[in-house]
Amino acid sequence: MKPTWMNPARWLCTGALLATGHAAALEPDALFAKLTGSVWAVRTFDAQERPLRAGSAVVIAPGRLVTTCHVLAKASNFVVKRDNVTYGATLEYPDPGRDLCQIKVANFTATPVALAPAGGARVGQRVYAIGNPRGLENTLSEGLLSGLRGGDGEARLLQTTAAIAPGSSGGGLFDSDGRLLGITTFAARDGGNLNFAMPAEFLAELPARAQAQLAARANEPEGAARRRVGVALAEPLRAGDALEYVRTDRLTGNRTPVIYRVDRVNGDELSFNAGSRVEKANGQVVTLTSSAGGLFDSASPPGGWAPKDDLQPGMRWHLDYVATTGDRLRHELTASVGSEHTMRVDGMELNVMRIGYEGWIFASSTTSLPLTGASTRFRGAAWYSPELGRIVRFEGEYQRGVSSGANESLELVRIQR
Repeated sequence: MKPTWMNPARWLCTGALLATGHAAALEPDALFAKLTGSVWAVRTFDAQERPLRAGSAVVIAPGRLVTTCHVLAKASNFVVKRDNVTYGATLEYPDPGRDLCQIKVANFTATPVALAPAGGARVGQRVYAIGNPRGLENTLSEGLLSGLRGGDGEARLLQTTAAIAPGSSGGGLFDSDGRLLGITTFAARDGGNLNFAMPAEFLAELPARAQAQLAARANEPEGAARRRVGVALAEPLRAGDALEYVRTDRLTGNRTPVIYRVDRVNGDELSFNAGSRVEKANGQVVTLTSSAGGLFDSASPPGGWAPKDDLQPGMRWHLDYVATTGDRLRHELTASVGSEHTMRVDGMELNVMRIGYEGWIFASSTTSLPLTGASTRFRGAAWYSPELGRIVRFEGEYQRGVSSGANESLELVRIQR
């Protein structure tokens, strides 16, 4: 009698089972052809029909798409578009805690995508991102699933080397069979090939979570909404949470969203945007390697703009340092703490202290700029909230020559949970 491993019929049967249990991996061109009609661009507008943001969305059911909530933030209306076809859309199920929003479109016939099995994501598997980076519709990028980030027994973030860029947020991350693994959400600026997506298995919970949140708010007594916002703001940050700031160029009026997303909590240290920013729980900066926040980051002192544990009105100190990001300029500044007052953040009144900065900046031996020896006046201010343990607003300006300089502000608008 032949051993079973030599039986051709057994091998044939096994092969048939494998063939029926696992779809063959698609070549990238075939995968793109299959999926491109299911990924659309999103455009948002304010009450005056002025453009706000651009993103992507994935069709998950007839007339239903999912995007990231931060793409829709502050929009009065929005549309989905592909090539020369545009549809008006409405918000159906918001889940800002996971940054996932389901939208609906009437008379919409685009084909829904298939979802990958829950919990099936594997580090090292080949993945593909499809979205609309920087307005370039229907863009495919290839990479690996490079990490499963999060805690509490669930993967709160999928890390990938597949390239994404502004405009990709809300697009799809697919496996080699063309099944949806996740919704792309952000990339770490200046952090190497580090990009992230929310797991697709969260989509099944989206309607229930959204309805539960709306029901809870409808049953709140008068005044509870303000207290709820305050609690949400003050809760400790967890992996997957994000700080959403708006950076404004005060010379041109251009406004840009800046997201600092928590990818890891290690004791009293929080890692943002794949480790490009690491802070203590009180907001003091441990390391900083990215200038995602413009001057807020590129001119940051060691420890950040509120580096002392017990700030009191009237405190003063002197700083002499070389910034670790941007042009790596040398700064000689004097800091002084003003009196306490209040500032509204995401609907809540917070006590804040204004820390003013005055001084000079110079080219240093580590910068790529010419060492001319000339100094440039620098002025800045940071508003620190002890309740949140972080800066909620920053302003800075300097002028170098007639064509170089900056005048910017950065303001916290909400915390995504």
